[in-house]
Amino acid sequence: MYYKQTGLKGLNPRMINQILKGSEEMKRIRSCMQCGECSASCPSGRFTAMRTRKLIHSALLGVEKVLQEPELWMCTTCYRCLERCPRRVPVTDVIIALRNIAALEGYIHENMKNTIKTLQKSGHAVPLGGPDSVYTKQRIALNLDPIPPTVQKYPEALEEVKKLFEISKFKERISLEW
Repeated sequence: MYYKQTGLKGLNPRMINQILKGSEEMKRIRSCMQCGECSASCPSGRFTAMRTRKLIHSALLGVEKVLQEPELWMCTTCYRCLERCPRRVPVTDVIIALRNIAALEGYIHENMKNTIKTLQKSGHAVPLGGPDSVYTKQRIALNLDPIPPTVQKYPEALEEVKKLFEISKFKERISLEW
Protein backbone atom coordinates (compact mmCIF):
# COMPACT_ATOMS: atom_id res chain seq x y z
CA MET A 1 0.00 0.00 0.00
CA TYR A 2 1.02 3.63 0.44
CA TYR A 3 3.79 2.97 2.97
CA LYS A 4 5.56 0.78 0.40
CA GLN A 5 5.83 3.81 -1.88
CA THR A 6 7.20 6.12 0.81
CA GLY A 7 9.56 3.69 2.50
CA LEU A 8 9.98 3.16 6.23
CA LYS A 9 12.20 6.20 6.70
CA GLY A 10 9.20 8.48 6.04
CA LEU A 11 7.29 7.16 9.07
CA ASN A 12 6.82 9.19 12.22
CA PRO A 13 5.12 7.24 15.05
CA ARG A 14 4.76 10.47 17.06
CA MET A 15 2.35 11.85 14.44
CA ILE A 16 -0.45 9.51 15.57
CA ASN A 17 0.07 10.74 19.15
CA GLN A 18 -0.46 14.32 17.95
CA ILE A 19 -3.74 13.22 16.37
CA LEU A 20 -4.89 11.20 19.37
CA LYS A 21 -4.42 14.02 21.86
CA GLY A 22 -7.56 15.69 20.46
CA SER A 23 -10.14 13.61 22.34
CA GLU A 24 -11.17 10.13 23.42
CA GLU A 25 -13.18 9.74 20.21
CA MET A 26 -10.03 10.23 18.16
CA LYS A 27 -8.71 6.93 19.56
CA ARG A 28 -11.27 5.19 17.38
CA ILE A 29 -8.90 5.71 14.48
CA ARG A 30 -7.07 2.63 15.78
CA SER A 31 -10.17 0.55 15.11
CA CYS A 32 -10.19 1.45 11.40
CA MET A 33 -10.37 -1.76 9.38
CA GLN A 34 -9.72 -0.06 6.03
CA CYS A 35 -13.11 -1.13 4.65
CA GLY A 36 -13.20 1.87 2.30
CA GLU A 37 -16.67 3.08 3.29
CA CYS A 38 -15.22 6.55 3.94
CA SER A 39 -13.78 6.77 0.44
CA ALA A 40 -16.91 5.32 -1.13
CA SER A 41 -19.18 7.87 0.56
CA CYS A 42 -16.94 10.91 0.02
CA PRO A 43 -18.53 13.48 -2.32
CA SER A 44 -15.15 15.11 -2.93
CA GLY A 45 -13.61 11.76 -3.81
CA ARG A 46 -16.04 11.37 -6.70
CA PHE A 47 -14.58 14.38 -8.47
CA THR A 48 -10.99 14.60 -7.18
CA ALA A 49 -8.00 12.41 -6.42
CA MET A 50 -8.95 12.35 -2.73
CA ARG A 51 -9.00 8.89 -1.16
CA THR A 52 -10.09 9.25 2.44
CA ARG A 53 -9.02 5.72 3.30
CA LYS A 54 -5.47 6.48 2.15
CA LEU A 55 -5.32 9.56 4.40
CA ILE A 56 -6.51 7.58 7.43
CA HIS A 57 -4.12 4.71 6.70
CA SER A 58 -1.24 7.15 6.35
CA ALA A 59 -2.19 8.83 9.63
CA LEU A 60 -2.26 5.47 11.42
CA LEU A 61 1.18 4.59 10.11
CA GLY A 62 2.61 8.04 10.73
CA VAL A 63 3.49 8.63 7.07
CA GLU A 64 4.78 12.21 7.21
CA LYS A 65 4.37 12.69 3.46
CA VAL A 66 0.58 12.78 3.97
CA LEU A 67 1.03 16.29 5.40
CA GLN A 68 2.21 17.46 1.97
CA GLU A 69 -0.53 15.76 -0.06
CA PRO A 70 -2.99 18.06 -1.88
CA GLU A 71 -5.76 15.54 -1.10
CA LEU A 72 -5.56 16.55 2.55
CA TRP A 73 -7.17 19.87 1.60
CA MET A 74 -9.92 18.37 -0.61
CA CYS A 75 -12.13 17.24 2.29
CA THR A 76 -15.35 19.28 2.41
CA THR A 77 -15.90 18.39 6.11
CA CYS A 78 -19.40 17.08 5.37
CA TYR A 79 -18.95 14.23 7.91
CA ARG A 80 -20.57 11.72 5.58
CA CYS A 81 -17.59 9.41 6.21
CA LEU A 82 -18.26 9.36 9.96
CA GLU A 83 -21.98 8.79 9.42
CA ARG A 84 -21.28 5.72 7.31
CA CYS A 85 -18.24 4.32 9.12
CA PRO A 86 -19.10 0.94 10.72
CA ARG A 87 -16.59 1.66 13.51
CA ARG A 88 -17.59 5.34 13.95
CA VAL A 89 -14.03 6.52 13.29
CA PRO A 90 -14.12 10.35 13.35
CA VAL A 91 -12.53 10.53 9.90
CA THR A 92 -13.24 14.22 9.31
CA ASP A 93 -11.78 15.15 12.68
CA VAL A 94 -8.67 13.13 11.88
CA ILE A 95 -8.33 14.99 8.58
CA ILE A 96 -8.75 18.32 10.39
CA ALA A 97 -6.06 17.25 12.90
CA LEU A 98 -3.76 16.33 9.99
CA ARG A 99 -4.44 19.74 8.41
CA ASN A 100 -3.54 21.45 11.66
CA ILE A 101 -0.29 19.51 11.91
CA ALA A 102 0.44 20.24 8.24
CA ALA A 103 -0.22 23.95 8.73
CA LEU A 104 2.11 24.11 11.70
CA GLU A 105 4.75 22.33 9.62
CA GLY A 106 4.30 24.90 6.84
CA TYR A 107 2.38 22.70 4.39
CA ILE A 108 -0.77 24.51 3.33
CA HIS A 109 -2.39 24.09 -0.05
CA GLU A 110 -2.22 27.29 -2.12
CA ASN A 111 -6.02 27.52 -2.37
CA MET A 112 -6.28 27.33 1.41
CA LYS A 113 -3.69 30.08 1.78
CA ASN A 114 -5.81 32.28 -0.48
CA THR A 115 -8.92 31.45 1.55
CA ILE A 116 -7.13 32.38 4.79
CA LYS A 117 -5.96 35.65 3.31
CA THR A 118 -9.50 36.43 2.15
CA LEU A 119 -10.87 35.58 5.60
CA GLN A 120 -8.36 37.87 7.28
CA LYS A 121 -9.07 40.70 4.83
CA SER A 122 -12.88 40.51 4.58
CA GLY A 123 -14.05 38.39 7.50
CA HIS A 124 -15.41 35.74 5.12
CA ALA A 125 -13.79 32.76 3.48
CA VAL A 126 -15.96 33.49 0.44
CA PRO A 127 -16.74 37.20 0.03
CA LEU A 128 -20.32 38.04 -0.79
CA GLY A 129 -19.56 40.58 -3.50
CA GLY A 130 -20.34 44.24 -3.83
CA PRO A 131 -23.61 46.12 -4.39
CA ASP A 132 -23.75 45.11 -8.07
CA SER A 133 -23.07 41.40 -7.49
CA VAL A 134 -25.56 38.72 -8.55
CA TYR A 135 -25.74 37.64 -4.92
CA THR A 136 -26.81 41.11 -3.76
CA LYS A 137 -29.35 41.47 -6.58
CA GLN A 138 -30.88 38.10 -5.69
CA ARG A 139 -31.20 39.11 -2.04
CA ILE A 140 -32.91 42.37 -3.02
CA ALA A 141 -35.27 40.50 -5.38
CA LEU A 142 -36.25 38.29 -2.45
CA ASN A 143 -36.92 41.35 -0.27
CA LEU A 144 -33.93 40.56 1.92
CA ASP A 145 -31.40 42.98 3.29
CA PRO A 146 -28.69 43.33 0.60
CA ILE A 147 -26.05 42.38 3.17
CA PRO A 148 -26.86 39.54 5.58
CA PRO A 149 -26.01 39.99 9.28
CA THR A 150 -22.40 38.94 8.85
CA VAL A 151 -18.98 40.49 9.31
CA GLN A 152 -19.44 42.43 6.08
CA LYS A 153 -22.45 44.21 7.51
CA TYR A 154 -20.70 45.17 10.73
CA PRO A 155 -17.26 46.74 10.20
CA GLU A 156 -16.47 46.48 13.91
CA ALA A 157 -16.81 42.70 13.59
CA LEU A 158 -14.16 42.71 10.85
CA GLU A 159 -11.84 44.55 13.23
CA GLU A 160 -12.49 41.79 15.79
CA VAL A 161 -11.57 39.12 13.21
CA LYS A 162 -8.36 40.97 12.42
CA LYS A 163 -7.60 41.27 16.13
CA LEU A 164 -8.08 37.51 16.54
CA PHE A 165 -5.56 36.93 13.77
CA GLU A 166 -3.17 39.26 15.58
CA ILE A 167 -3.70 37.87 19.11
CA SER A 168 -3.31 34.27 17.95
CA LYS A 169 -0.17 35.20 15.99
CA PHE A 170 -1.76 33.25 13.18
CA LYS A 171 0.56 34.51 10.45
CA GLU A 172 3.64 33.58 12.43
CA ARG A 173 2.30 30.16 13.43
CA ILE A 174 1.65 29.00 9.90
CA SER A 175 4.33 30.93 8.02
CA LEU A 176 2.05 32.68 5.57
CA GLU A 177 3.41 35.44 3.39
CA TRP A 178 0.88 38.28 3.14
